[in-house]
Amino acid sequence: MEEKEWYSTWFDSPYYHILYAQRDEQEAADFIASLQKKLHLAPGARVLDAACGKGRHAITLEQLGFSVDGFDLSPSNIVAAQEFENKHLLFFVHDLREPLPMQNEYDAIFNFFTSFGYFDESADNQRAFNTFAGGLKEGGLLVLDFFNPTYVLANLVPTEIVEREGISFQIKRWSEAGYLYKSIDFSDQGKDYSFVEKVELVTKNDFISYAAQAGFKLVDLKGDYHLAEFIEQESPRMIFTWVKN
Repeated sequence: MEEKEWYSTWFDSPYYHILYAQRDEQEAADFIASLQKKLHLAPGARVLDAACGKGRHAITLEQLGFSVDGFDLSPSNIVAAQEFENKHLLFFVHDLREPLPMQNEYDAIFNFFTSFGYFDESADNQRAFNTFAGGLKEGGLLVLDFFNPTYVLANLVPTEIVEREGISFQIKRWSEAGYLYKSIDFSDQGKDYSFVEKVELVTKNDFISYAAQAGFKLVDLKGDYHLAEFIEQESPRMIFTWVKN
């Protein structure tokens, strides 16, 4: 039996959502609103939230006046997201590496909050960019938000314990062979659990190369959720905007 990729099990786990429940949703909503002011997408524009999780950010996009589709690899995430569906907000299960059911359809595609870099093969990264390109109209925008590897490695917290809902999550972080790892160990109701997150340390130049090969032109790069200019040693994020040629 083929072993499941780690993200298809961990992201489907209720413990994933317990651990990350404290993420700053207001900051995320403010970031998306600020981004729209910069992008100037037309009201009613059709946009896609790629790797949308349970749909929180897709919901924000719909509230800003867009017609929004969202997809995620996790069926349980999509079931949760579909509770919020309406005529302007639709969700479906999909793999980022596969062509989208709607081709040349979207005015913008968003890939928010490090929803990339989970594959073992770099060729899969290229497939993902080809997926983005296929789904966008000519002149459509791709916005991708990923951590800045230079900053993250310089500020890595090797170990910590996070308390959530009576559970002590023991977390370790390290880098190895071009990937950032995070081990998460905990016990609940007498049972021990162990997960490992693995995200590729995709560099700025790697992203620019993948995008160029898929037919994109880079038009902007910001360094944080306040949309400050990108500085290699100081910026926690890489927020790219490309246009499809």
